Amino acid sequence: MPFKSSLPDVPIPTEPYGERVLNALWKHSIEMPQKPALIDVNDYNKVVTFGELYAQSLSVSAYLDKIRFGHGDVACTVMQNCFEFFPVFVGVSLNGGATSLCSCQYTEYEIERQFKDCGCSIVFCTDGALKKVLKAARNCPNVKMIVVAPQGQDARTDLPFGVVHIRDVFSCQPNLYKRKISIDVSRDILILPYSSGTTGVPKGVMISHRNFGTMMNVYTSHYDSHIFPKLGKDFQSKDDVVLNIAPLYHVAGLSGFNAAILEGASTVIFPHFEPHSFCKAIQDFKVRFLRIVPPLIVLLAKSPIVDNYDLSSVIAVGTGAAPTGKELCEDLVKRHPNIKYITQGYGMTEVTTACHVPYISDSDSKFGNSGQLCPNMEMMIVDPTTKQEVALGEKGEIWVRGPLVMMGYLNRPQATAETVDDNGWLHTGDIGYTDKEGFIYVVDRLKELIKVKGLQVPPAELEDLLLSHPMIKDAAVVGVPNEKDGEHPVAFVVRLGEALTEREVKDFVKERVAKYKQLSGGVHFINEVPKSPSGKILRRYLKDEAILLTKAVTKSKI
Repeated sequence: MPFKSSLPDVPIPTEPYGERVLNALWKHSIEMPQKPALIDVNDYNKVVTFGELYAQSLSVSAYLDKIRFGHGDVACTVMQNCFEFFPVFVGVSLNGGATSLCSCQYTEYEIERQFKDCGCSIVFCTDGALKKVLKAARNCPNVKMIVVAPQGQDARTDLPFGVVHIRDVFSCQPNLYKRKISIDVSRDILILPYSSGTTGVPKGVMISHRNFGTMMNVYTSHYDSHIFPKLGKDFQSKDDVVLNIAPLYHVAGLSGFNAAILEGASTVIFPHFEPHSFCKAIQDFKVRFLRIVPPLIVLLAKSPIVDNYDLSSVIAVGTGAAPTGKELCEDLVKRHPNIKYITQGYGMTEVTTACHVPYISDSDSKFGNSGQLCPNMEMMIVDPTTKQEVALGEKGEIWVRGPLVMMGYLNRPQATAETVDDNGWLHTGDIGYTDKEGFIYVVDRLKELIKVKGLQVPPAELEDLLLSHPMIKDAAVVGVPNEKDGEHPVAFVVRLGEALTEREVKDFVKERVAKYKQLSGGVHFINEVPKSPSGKILRRYLKDEAILLTKAVTKSKI
């Protein structure tokens, strides 16, 4: 029998998302006219109010009307985290369009590929990405207009011919008598993010108004009823201060950002992550609930930088994107005893951010879980080979079904069918298990499992073990092909200082795991573990690097 969420169901939205968020902005602007909705992390005096966001969103919608951008059209954003992003997103949605989220870190080739795939007619970008956008657009006849939002004091004012400045969009007179556009909340695309590409070519993930609106209902309901009461007797959602570190071109960053806006909380915008600014913002805004990716837990637990700041306001930490081991959680609490709760969620772009929400438990034994199944959702844990359900507590592939599951991949029916079956079950490709209380524990990616003599070695298990070493700052483990054993585990390690040796790392692991899990492929010391903006280890890159290094070592021995 499939698991059903034990959390109370939330309403399934029937109104277009743009209308909902516009109403929230209006409400907040009346009730809290001077409260900043957005704050620049580099200059706290630079703010945008809810009322200003409301007016800017209407101006974007009016400008799009002028250029005949409407229902079913696609706008692409290639923007770092900035004030201008949100009005663009809302304005596009008010016109019945979809926003395709493109990474600023993409090369011009990758940007061009997304422009062509999503079929966008207009591009909004920040000036740091403008050069790449212009080059990419040359080969994309579908792109009719480029709008740039210059950032910082040194932002350029001399724009190339044909490029529109965002201030011209924001100065467009709103049409207060505009007729509402007919939007099918279940079928019309609201956002079109692209999957991370760690398992193939990036694919456009079609997320509807219904998908995203339900996700917002899950967030706001769960936080209001379960998270915020733990932060203080009189703590309310509008008292929250959200540090917007995750990129807005990633669905997790966009979801957290929107939830804060709907709740009337202030959001501190981070154009780029910088450890000192991060710690200073926690100190200055007395952040109680910290939403971060696992690499930042490593920073808070091990970096000497944090000693320069007062982080005693933090009561709870919420994380996701990758599993966080019990040892790392314990290290964090040991260093910051004010942190009472560490919560993890679990999800992916294909489930509109999350299928499991962080759930606070007063038991330390719950460190390492990835939360409870979201309201309105179902889940099965199945044997990857037989596709049959496994017993409670046994490991298997996680399948989920419900209103958070994407509509599918854009223009890729075969890829959609391979991911979402005929019964609506999304096959996550993740291995995990549940306990009797309904907590999910994500062990590893199905395709990332290392096979040594036919035995499965989860990289995350070895990574958690390595991170428990006092001289290891960060680590990643991948498998390299081996003619005799199938694969051998290889560790990439970021060490604290130069004293730690490969032999010491190998011996540390050898004493703690079975023989087939030992680092038989070797240990390589690196300066930084490569990760995606959402915090996921770029294993494909490391695997290629490990294969090259293994070949080099083999050749030198001949």
